[in-house]
Amino acid sequence: MPEPWRRTRIVRPIAALIAALAAGGCGRPPDPATTLTLAIDGGPASLDPRLGSDEASKRVNDLLFNGLFRLDDEARPVPDLAAAHDRPDPLTLVVRLQDGVRFHDGSPLTADDVVATYRSILADEVPSFRKADLAAIAGLEARDARTIVFTLRETFAPILTNLNIPILKAGAGPDAGRNPIGTGPFRLVRYRKDEDLLLERFPTHFRGSAGVAHLRLRIVPSETGRLLEILKGSTDLIVNDLAPDHLARLRRTPGFRVLARPGRNYVYMAFNCRDPIVSDPRIRRAVALALDRRAIVDHLLHGAATLATGMLPPHHWAYAADVPRHDYDAAAARRLLDQAGRPDPDGDGPRVRFRLAYKTSTSELAQQQAAVIQEHLARVGIGVDIRALEWPTFYEDLKAGRFQVVVSMWTEITDPDVLRLRFHSGFVPPAGFNRGGYADPEVDGWIDRGARSLEDAVRASLYGRVQRRLAEDLPYVPLWHRDVVAVARDRVEGFRLTPGADFHVLREVRLAPR
Repeated sequence: MPEPWRRTRIVRPIAALIAALAAGGCGRPPDPATTLTLAIDGGPASLDPRLGSDEASKRVNDLLFNGLFRLDDEARPVPDLAAAHDRPDPLTLVVRLQDGVRFHDGSPLTADDVVATYRSILADEVPSFRKADLAAIAGLEARDARTIVFTLRETFAPILTNLNIPILKAGAGPDAGRNPIGTGPFRLVRYRKDEDLLLERFPTHFRGSAGVAHLRLRIVPSETGRLLEILKGSTDLIVNDLAPDHLARLRRTPGFRVLARPGRNYVYMAFNCRDPIVSDPRIRRAVALALDRRAIVDHLLHGAATLATGMLPPHHWAYAADVPRHDYDAAAARRLLDQAGRPDPDGDGPRVRFRLAYKTSTSELAQQQAAVIQEHLARVGIGVDIRALEWPTFYEDLKAGRFQVVVSMWTEITDPDVLRLRFHSGFVPPAGFNRGGYADPEVDGWIDRGARSLEDAVRASLYGRVQRRLAEDLPYVPLWHRDVVAVARDRVEGFRLTPGADFHVLREVRLAPR
């Protein structure tokens, strides 16, 4: 999915193009007094929202595009481009579009654009990671310029959540990411790979013009580098991209505000269930018992996380509290390893029972975390070889399931049907995100039934069974749900932090006069 990026000309009406060039493309830089600058940890893999599944792509696409629906703070779908929707029967969904929505090139949004976006994914015009989300759609059509009719193969409860896909203009082909034209509150002026993205506000956005004239996303891979940028005043805002130690420092520094709230993310350790060693659930349980997660959260994360029992966070409506737990117990971990036929060859000596290859990214926090986990597993006789990879390589290996053990994070936990793409046996890559190849026919059945029911109580019961089984089998070791945290300079006004650390809220930001 990450592809070589070439800077390309943005096609838009002449007046807008001239303004864009003057603002930052080829002329003078934008005025700092009206430019909100953010530091982000990496550039987007793609500016085609059908392709970019990484966090950086999601952030930028939040600013350039809109979908039919958006998730609110409780992870419930609410209208975005949609003005209203109706289900005349369980297999039919009718969506009516907002009036007066325009693309960045001035053309009006119509139902044909919506239909074309979804059909491009369903017909494999692009190899989209979102195709599995649309598997329930049997057909769709534009009834008129503002009305789309979806026909479903079967009753599918999370359809509104799954329709949360940014809408492109009809005719956007496989190269749409080179010239992204959306309906979002900002439009692209330039993308300098590994350096920055410059966006300008779209003055006729259907929800009103953004509060800042320009938005600059500076790509600063180093966490220490991002800290220095905001301390010296060249960055105004950092969202979820600072190490806990840095946050503690900024809390003590005048001129900054630190905002935090529980997030709807999920940090996990995943196993390749096809691997000769970690395919044994006793090994996976032993690893879970050997990890002192509370110590990691308290000391490495400065308490800014909630211990996880599974993918769904405690405040989620479908969360099951009665799942098996694997709290730190090194003695129990050693017994399980013995039972699994992996005895310690020299007791407390230096030799190990076996070695695990642990892949992680090169971020400072990820490597610190890996070192602590390596130490914890060494206590029970498991050797860990840490392989820190640059993000593009790490991400490609993660997507393809090329790992034995990996620690990563799902940044957006929404409808409990998120369990389908991660743990249903029918969704191993490239069909979905079941990257470790976990398979359990009962889990498949519970997930399928949960998606077909329209009653929350029934769905919660079924997904509770899934959560309990996953907590027993441990294809993932649940680690924690991290708080989402933002640091803003005092001149940033109107910023609000969402549980998903969404960037679409940047439309509401204003800058105080210097």
